[in-house]
Amino acid sequence: MCNRRNNICRWLLATTTVLSTLLLAPVTLGAEAQPATQITLKSWLKDQPAEHGPYAVNQQITLYLELATNRWFTAGTRISQFELPGVMVKQRSEMATNFTQRQDGDTWSHQRWELSLYPQQSGQFEIPAIAVRATVARPEGGSRQITLTTRPQRFAAALPDPALTVGGRWLSASKLTLNQTWRSSGDNRAEDDKGSDAGELRVGDAITRTVTASGQDTLSVLIPALIPTLESTGLQAYPAQPRLSDTQERGEYLSTREDQTTYIVQQGGALTLPPLELRWWNSQLGQLETLTLPGQTLRVHHTPASWLAAYWPWLIGVASGLALLALTRLAIARYYRHHPRPLSWQYGTAIWRKQWGTVRVLAYRYLRARRGSLELASISSDPAWQQQQAAFQQADGDRPQAFKMGWALVKRLSLPTGDGVARLCRTVGWRPALPGLTTRVDKSATTGLPASDKER
Repeated sequence: MCNRRNNICRWLLATTTVLSTLLLAPVTLGAEAQPATQITLKSWLKDQPAEHGPYAVNQQITLYLELATNRWFTAGTRISQFELPGVMVKQRSEMATNFTQRQDGDTWSHQRWELSLYPQQSGQFEIPAIAVRATVARPEGGSRQITLTTRPQRFAAALPDPALTVGGRWLSASKLTLNQTWRSSGDNRAEDDKGSDAGELRVGDAITRTVTASGQDTLSVLIPALIPTLESTGLQAYPAQPRLSDTQERGEYLSTREDQTTYIVQQGGALTLPPLELRWWNSQLGQLETLTLPGQTLRVHHTPASWLAAYWPWLIGVASGLALLALTRLAIARYYRHHPRPLSWQYGTAIWRKQWGTVRVLAYRYLRARRGSLELASISSDPAWQQQQAAFQQADGDRPQAFKMGWALVKRLSLPTGDGVARLCRTVGWRPALPGLTTRVDKSATTGLPASDKER
């Protein structure tokens, strides 16, 4: 009986041992098959086409950081910040690109991060070692934090085109668009008043110019001011704060700058808002390009106040001239109120009044003052003159003939060049201060002979 009981115990013990071995063997083998946690980090710069040369100043340079592990990531990855003198560094996307790959029969999880670099000057640059902290799963359960560092990298940047050394305003992008809109208070007035012209401007109206630049692979802070300062006395400019935005859509980075300036019209007339141009380096094609926007010429109607403000120098000049003429006329009239008027004045007045007898008397008086003679025929033996003086003595009511005779007398009885002052004095009727003194011409005149005859 005891032997039978011992045999049963031995059989139960053997059966339990075999079952335990069969049940625990898979667990032990499974634990031994789990590989150790592995994680790698590599970094590189986006390739630059060889035909484009080095990276351009202001060009977006992408620095890639890629983590890979044979486990999986259990928490967020942290990338330490770093400074690079002369280069703007920006992490434009807060999310990484996640994907998996098969490697040696194992599945590896990957995270690819992007950092954007924008060199602000020419030169050689070295990216320092960057610390990256990741959290991955343990084979036995739980998580583990691991910190890795990248290797330093070098790159060069240069001004892409010599033409960019002058001018100052430019940017680098792979694509760029430039647009503008106009709006004036005259448009609103045209909507309210059906009788007014669309776009009619008056002094005090406002014109708003909005210019928008949108580019890929750049930053909004790198887009220069789009509307330059306007130096004009006819417009007062009030620029608004620029609107900057940086967005990402389907893996493309888009940056936008919007500038807006309001101009208040200060005076009427034609006012010009100049055209705009923006130079940019096309990093995709490796060439310098220029975008332009047309300007506008404004026609502004004057108000009474603006008209006076615009033309007051001319008004003062005209008023001063008229005042001077009035004073001159008053002085002349006052002078001749007590002095005889010149023979030329009397001669012309007599012709205008058709006083033909007075016209002849004045002609003879002029002849006597010049030659001491009272015969017109004695002035010259020229047949043309003889015919002219005969017609003058016989004709009445012929104003052209009288004026022609007066002009002929002045020409034929003119004094020599050296006696121009005496001629002027006699023409205006001035008398010499010392009547006893006579000029050479006066002496010749008293003889009643022409100067040419006296010389002979």
